[in-house]
Amino acid sequence: MLLNNRYQVLKTLGSGGFGETFLAEDTQMPSHRCCVIKQLKPIQNNPQIYQLVQERFQREAAILEDLGGSSDQIPTLYAYFQLDSQFYLVQEWIEGDTLTSKLKEQGLFSEGAVRDILVNLLPVLEYVHSRQIVHRDIKPDNIILRHRDRKPVLIDFGAVRESMGTVLNSHGSPTSSIVIGTPGYMPSEQAAGRPVYSSDLYSLGVTAIYLLTGRQPQELETDPRTGEIIWHNHVMDVSPTLKSVIDQAIQYHPRDRFASAKEMLDALQGGVSPIPPTVPFLTQPPTSSPPPPTINLDTPPNHKSNSRNSILMASAIAGGFIGASVIIGLTLTVLHKCGM
Repeated sequence: MLLNNRYQVLKTLGSGGFGETFLAEDTQMPSHRCCVIKQLKPIQNNPQIYQLVQERFQREAAILEDLGGSSDQIPTLYAYFQLDSQFYLVQEWIEGDTLTSKLKEQGLFSEGAVRDILVNLLPVLEYVHSRQIVHRDIKPDNIILRHRDRKPVLIDFGAVRESMGTVLNSHGSPTSSIVIGTPGYMPSEQAAGRPVYSSDLYSLGVTAIYLLTGRQPQELETDPRTGEIIWHNHVMDVSPTLKSVIDQAIQYHPRDRFASAKEMLDALQGGVSPIPPTVPFLTQPPTSSPPPPTINLDTPPNHKSNSRNSILMASAIAGGFIGASVIIGLTLTVLHKCGM
């Protein structure tokens, strides 16, 4: 099959309610580069709806072009076109493995591997959110570990699929008839059709739990009082820092999660390289510590003159920190005790 007289379809990668996804090669490029083609179709066959879908599709395609052009961890948009009342996106082919397939191949991910994925993805999400975009479908199937550099790449943004679900409500206004997201990986506010930026952080946290436990969200219990996922009992050798970061990301209410992807990243990296506690400036040295090098140690300590000089020198050093008045007080006290 040759699409748009240019793209030679090699195989079908997947299919769903919105259409199909193909692996194809671009016959008009010298390299015949591989690409992914997403075929999308509106859920309603209505001329008025079609025009609305077309407008939304063009807008979302422009956003994908911008995102992919600014981050190498988001596929580049090569082209988009319409054919036989269907819409097509042509995107960069990411050669790699989804997190789902990687887990099935190698088993559970180590804490270090999960940290690497989070540390590399959170800046991408911070950028996406800075453009007022919520991904809405973060899950293991939509994160690819790229072969050439092992970096995670974020694919399959939900906004384009949402545009395919455009309908007219009872007031004649365009709206979406579908909720974008995957059950178990999306939080309650997203399931209600009101996603926020921290909805993506929730999905990323649940993805991390899957990598550490091998269990899908539906296989984990939830706290009947709070609705929070219970997962600690399914992992071993995971640091308190990573557990704490994931726990905050998957809080039931958005206000209890991290305020931003950057905040989540800072919490994660803060656990990796903690700042050492501040050492008090004025600390009594141990009695075995050698005295300052300015004091003459060659004379026996019971020599009265050198003893007095040593005390006076120590008083002078202390006086540099606590003031001239204290020097005078200490000196007079020492002289009095020595019978001088």
